[in-house]
Amino acid sequence: MTGGAATCSVVRGSAARAEGPVRETVLLLHGSAGTGALWHHTKSVLQPLYRCLTPDLIGYGTSMSWQKHSAFTVDAERLALEPLLACCGETFHLVGYSYGGVVALRLALENASRVRTLTLIEPVLFNVLRDAGAWPAFLHFTRIRRQFVDALARDGAEAALQPFIDFWAGDGAWNELSGSRRADMLRCAGKIVLDWEAAFAFAPTAQSLASLGQRTLLIHGDESPPPMVELVNALHDFMPGSARVVLPGANHLLPIAQAPVVTECIRSHLRVSSERNMR
Repeated sequence: MTGGAATCSVVRGSAARAEGPVRETVLLLHGSAGTGALWHHTKSVLQPLYRCLTPDLIGYGTSMSWQKHSAFTVDAERLALEPLLACCGETFHLVGYSYGGVVALRLALENASRVRTLTLIEPVLFNVLRDAGAWPAFLHFTRIRRQFVDALARDGAEAALQPFIDFWAGDGAWNELSGSRRADMLRCAGKIVLDWEAAFAFAPTAQSLASLGQRTLLIHGDESPPPMVELVNALHDFMPGSARVVLPGANHLLPIAQAPVVTECIRSHLRVSSERNMR
């Protein structure tokens, strides 16, 4: 997993300037097999100006596991997060990474009048590829999903997770993880299956995506899996007015490997929003 000397500036119109202390809320959502601790660096940087909420999604960290027998959908995550939104004031900002990006997008569509900005870091919104007619990339993800589910059922969690993590983060990535991190991921392999189920079932319309374009920032790494890069590019096309940042030397684990740069991208996007509201 490579780092890199990258900088980030998200500007629409004139350059953003520093603002005085405000306590708007920023809700940051982690991806599959993660927890809210992913945002430790980002939270430490943003907290002087923003109130940061970093919840654990269903089945991760301190959150309850999924106990229901009905089909799991992204709306289950949305409903679990609704009590937090009651504490966010009139408006708030949303940041989502990978599967958390899908959840963030669902929350944004449900609360469109309240969401000031939306930052999506390699969101796994697979149906965007289908809608864009990018069938090879879409089918690539369906194969990854099928291989993970089949390996989990046939050979167990480690056999499923090793190629899965190597796909997202590069060959050998699974073996580079600490023993404790591997153990954490092994415990939540079943929830990863549900995350994929929810992500593939979520298919917002082109019109709804376009409605969020002007307030959306998309981020991806230039060393991420090609189907993921194609997905972000397709989503950018579906969201006119959205900003897009490509981080050099970054793969899908960019919020971990390049936390300072990702954080600066998020902060720049929030500042652009603050400047726009002052005009």
